[in-house]
Amino acid sequence: MNPERYAQIKKRFVDFADEHIAPRSADRDRTGSFDHKLWQRLSDSGFWRLGVPRDLGGDGGGIWDQVAAFEGLARGANDCGFVLSAAAHAGLMQLLLRHGTVEQQKRLLPGLMSGQVGATASTEASGGSHVAGIKTSAVRDPDGAFLLSGEKSHITNAPVADVVMIVGRVPAAGPKDITLFLVEKGQGGLTFGEHEDLLGLRTSPLGPIALDNVRVTEERLVGGVGEGLDKLYWCLTFDRLIYGIVVASHVERLLHLAADRSLRRQAFGAPLAAHQYIQDKLVRMKLTIEASRALAHVALKALDSGAPSASSLASCVKLLSAEGIVDASMELVQIFGHIGTEKSYGIERHLRDAVAFKIAGGTNEMQKKNIFKHVMREFQGELPEEV
Repeated sequence: MNPERYAQIKKRFVDFADEHIAPRSADRDRTGSFDHKLWQRLSDSGFWRLGVPRDLGGDGGGIWDQVAAFEGLARGANDCGFVLSAAAHAGLMQLLLRHGTVEQQKRLLPGLMSGQVGATASTEASGGSHVAGIKTSAVRDPDGAFLLSGEKSHITNAPVADVVMIVGRVPAAGPKDITLFLVEKGQGGLTFGEHEDLLGLRTSPLGPIALDNVRVTEERLVGGVGEGLDKLYWCLTFDRLIYGIVVASHVERLLHLAADRSLRRQAFGAPLAAHQYIQDKLVRMKLTIEASRALAHVALKALDSGAPSASSLASCVKLLSAEGIVDASMELVQIFGHIGTEKSYGIERHLRDAVAFKIAGGTNEMQKKNIFKHVMREFQGELPEEV
């Protein structure tokens, strides 16, 4: 990572988000709407070209450039939903850049860099975050293509998606059958559901995907049949560490709100900031910022270098940052008192958004399970299958 370049990219998108995304974020939350024009403006800004090689139409940067841009976007946006939709899109792009074929990259990346919306779909109603419980499956047709059928649930960007990576199975391949399929809007048998009406992250469109014998040729597999698990874990690792970046930057914005309120509001003849119990709240918010950012950078370094610790580190990032943003948002509401709970004032929205961080991208419980497994593998060998 080049620190100077990182800082420049971050500043560029702090300014962009502060000017274009933040102003109407509360209105979008109230209506639960995804702003397509805003998405196009983000694409036109060059946000998606940062991590793409020049021969594929990008700016020639790498994954650190994309993460720097996310750090800036989250700091200025005042809209966690929109930023997490961008994170889901980035996950698909990074998957294609790392594991896609040249043909897949040349076909799909130009659109994804210029206004299309991408998604990755693994979650199902019956299995939640449990990959082994996936039921979506494919069989070969007489021409050798795959007919993919199943249902995905609560998929970020699904209601507005143009390109989706579907996690499915090819049962004929045997026990090692997890496979990644690329599908595009408009294909026969592919249906996207409506935007779910959520408690928080309301600006991020979430919905189901139904697949009824969707035809996918072999050229549309990311890797071969049965080669999807490692690539899926790479994608999940990237997604989870991005959550840490988003939390660090967003809570940094909340800390400024909290500090300003603490200096301006009087209680018992002194500013709130003069009271130790308020000071403790601000200190804990600062800890969330620094710990989430630093650990996310450590996880990214491990992922970028191919270190086996990347998955565990990313789960640590996701767990720490999800708990941190909930605590920070609750403290913000407390500092603002009654007006912090008024919908018209805009503070309570941050708490509603924060709650979803403990579920989206893999629940806190799943992160703990993943971390525990890594600990046991390191110190005691493989866990028994039933644990």
